[in-house]
Amino acid sequence: MHLRKFGLLALGAAAVDAFRDTSPFFLASTSELLATSANVKTGTSLLGDISNALESCPSEYYVIVNQPGVHRSDFATRKSAPRLGAKMLGKDKAIRSKIIVNEVSGLLETSQIQDLLARTCQTQVTTINGSTGTYPSYFESGPRVIAINFPVLSLGSDRADELSSNDGLIADVIDRIPSSSKYTLLYVTSPREFPETDSAVYETEDVYSDSVRIELKRDYSAHSRDSKSDRTTSLFDEYQFFTPGIFMGFMASFLCIIILYIALSAISSLQVPYAAFEKDTSAAVQKKQQ
Repeated sequence: MHLRKFGLLALGAAAVDAFRDTSPFFLASTSELLATSANVKTGTSLLGDISNALESCPSEYYVIVNQPGVHRSDFATRKSAPRLGAKMLGKDKAIRSKIIVNEVSGLLETSQIQDLLARTCQTQVTTINGSTGTYPSYFESGPRVIAINFPVLSLGSDRADELSSNDGLIADVIDRIPSSSKYTLLYVTSPREFPETDSAVYETEDVYSDSVRIELKRDYSAHSRDSKSDRTTSLFDEYQFFTPGIFMGFMASFLCIIILYIALSAISSLQVPYAAFEKDTSAAVQKKQQ
């Protein structure tokens, strides 16, 4: 049911940054895997699911993509990653199993998956640097891990173009896999850096020597816009003051007040004559006269 509104998997991802410290995970395989999709999972729990799904070594090739600095909102439309979207939406008839996790809390390291496959399937590794866009024209026979490492997406307007270009490189790499061989694509992401936070997703060997380069990577114009929008937001945009529980409490109180009003009106409407409180002595006088 949750796959119906996926925009690359439009699950309403454009609906906002639900969890800013999470990122999505996608798996597509030409093999039959026993695994299910989920909205939210921890990195540890997801690694356990992947281990169970791949413990039988169902494929000859495992394409493990590392795409840091993204959020589920980056996949709000099919244009973001059209080739990945075709696999996840069932348009690629060769895909027989798929897993979608919209929000992965905590980092899932691609090295953990590679170590898992090395232990269970004795796989060899071919590493591709996604920033250069170069890769072998063919891959040696499996079992083999094809690790594609992309750089962090920029925070500028060319962000969507970078994601689409990376999607094209992944598709070209998969096309190099022999058609007679089965493959499993694991698209691992890590959360993007939001300007209003101090979390860094850029990796540098020397913090001091590369500090200038890091500053150039940041989009401070976006920072100023986001900071201004955060200051002008209303409390009613951030919090919910009138909850269903409060509404039911108001309704119950209103009914109790109506009942109390009716009871007081009924009591106040009672009319008793003053003579009812006087002692009737006529019967006693007649008795004495007899």
